[in-house]
Amino acid sequence: MSNIASAIKATEAALDKGDYGTCIRIIDPLLLHFQAETEIGGQLRLLIVTAYIGKGDEQKAINICQTLIHNKKESVRQQAKQLLSILDSPRLPKPSNWSVEIPKLEMEPSLKSSFSKAKKKRKKIYHPPTGPTKSLDFGFSIITLLIILLLTFLLSGCVDISTNLSVTGPDRLKISLDIDSNSGETIPWQTKFEDNLTKKHSILKLQTHEDQQHFESPTIRFEEANKLLQEIVSVASKTSGFSINKPELITNNKNWIIGTNQNFKIYFDLREIPKIPGLKLNIVIHDIGNKNNFKTKPLEPILKQGLTFFPLEIGQINQLEISNWKWNQISVGIILIIALTLLSLSLQRLRLQMGFGFPELPP
Repeated sequence: MSNIASAIKATEAALDKGDYGTCIRIIDPLLLHFQAETEIGGQLRLLIVTAYIGKGDEQKAINICQTLIHNKKESVRQQAKQLLSILDSPRLPKPSNWSVEIPKLEMEPSLKSSFSKAKKKRKKIYHPPTGPTKSLDFGFSIITLLIILLLTFLLSGCVDISTNLSVTGPDRLKISLDIDSNSGETIPWQTKFEDNLTKKHSILKLQTHEDQQHFESPTIRFEEANKLLQEIVSVASKTSGFSINKPELITNNKNWIIGTNQNFKIYFDLREIPKIPGLKLNIVIHDIGNKNNFKTKPLEPILKQGLTFFPLEIGQINQLEISNWKWNQISVGIILIIALTLLSLSLQRLRLQMGFGFPELPP
């Protein structure tokens, strides 16, 4: 594996220098040992596809991309499909009026001789040395990096992100995350977000991955849910390149034996996120259908098909306060059994007082 890692590093260094021939010579022998369906085989083939595109050999690049469609790793399949869509696009002919052709001008012998004499008489001008070439200032590099990050986030902003909260019991919560691209295709930001979340070893696992990404967690306590929400925002902040304040989940539960009065508040500080066209952030609450249980700021919740949608406003501090009552089924069952038992004893006692004794055998 160390040989493969060193070969990949050498190939990436060759690609950075534009030495596509060296890249092909390094990768080509390794393709025989790693099939296109494996993770390493997919990574090697993506590198050699880049080299073939750089050399202009697009047909070989297309043939290799077609073998990567059935790779085990989802990110490799997505990159192969994106490259195929680019390589298979039609080449439009360039109109002749887009370029200017300069005719060749033949000079007469007399003009040539006069031009050569003038060239000989021209004095050579010596300019003073300017010193060594200076590198770019640190400030210029920072500005360039910020512009690149901003463009990346803007181009990746056409997504609808919904955080789903489902209260399953006292101090029990289930969190799921839906990321839907408005273009109908997975964009690079989604793939990078998934990779960063995998590196965190998060309990939020990917369930389905078609046009929509759906992440889901097991049932967890409110304290764990608070950490999970902060982890999601941390990964989103790292993926987008913006400093996003972590959310805060505050809970206050009162146990009354027969049930629990749950009160929790959620604060989302989105003041550091710029307003990006096409970016939508929502919180969806399950199993709480009464609008009076909510206190929201600045936007009002929307009830739809038994779900409560709470849209988040970018550039503002969003507050959500929820009050909910959850019955304790075990305690309610025990109370019902005791009540039925007492009722049965009371009816039996009333029957004896009315003169109806216990059943007896005839004499």
